[in-house]
Amino acid sequence: MIIFGTKTKLLSNSPENFLGDCDYCHTPKSVFAHKEVSYFHIFWIPIFPYRSKIITICGHCKRVNSQSDINPQTLNEIRAKGMPKIPKRYFFGIILIALLFLAIIIVGIFSLSKTDAYLDDPKIGDVYKIEMNESGRSIYTLYRVADVTADSITFLMNDYEATDRKSFRKLQEQHADNYSEKIVLSRAEVLELYEENQISTIKRD
Repeated sequence: MIIFGTKTKLLSNSPENFLGDCDYCHTPKSVFAHKEVSYFHIFWIPIFPYRSKIITICGHCKRVNSQSDINPQTLNEIRAKGMPKIPKRYFFGIILIALLFLAIIIVGIFSLSKTDAYLDDPKIGDVYKIEMNESGRSIYTLYRVADVTADSITFLMNDYEATDRKSFRKLQEQHADNYSEKIVLSRAEVLELYEENQISTIKRD
């Protein structure tokens, strides 16, 4: 179960954020300005802040005045004194997501580079993941390289096909050695299959 939601925190203030006496309980020198930050979280990990505002709190009676209740002149004075910046830890989720996407891009580029290299220099035993379209639906199977010449590649076709990615993973696990029928393709035909996205990946042990 994913636990997500929002939280609100008060950022630490400093003596410079002292404002004066409390208008409610009349306690002298008890009111301080604070910055309040609200943020989204998943499993209590901050994702990103979506709102921050200035509030005042009386240290004696604990009365809170929201930013909308503070007169503009006082707000300007508070901002002029300086308020704490939102710590970087509140952006942890965004940073993590950005790093994850970067890792996916790097892996994708590396995988594409390997596939190009395997296409240029095929080896016996290479396994090609084949994706075909028949009557508007995708069909997945495997071709294994059985022989390589200067002009052509001989494949053994897997005896099984899958109609979705989930069943294709099952095919890879349970029928990894079930090859029988041969097909001979020219190097140009293999390249054409790749350019038409019918060859998605090439695995080499």
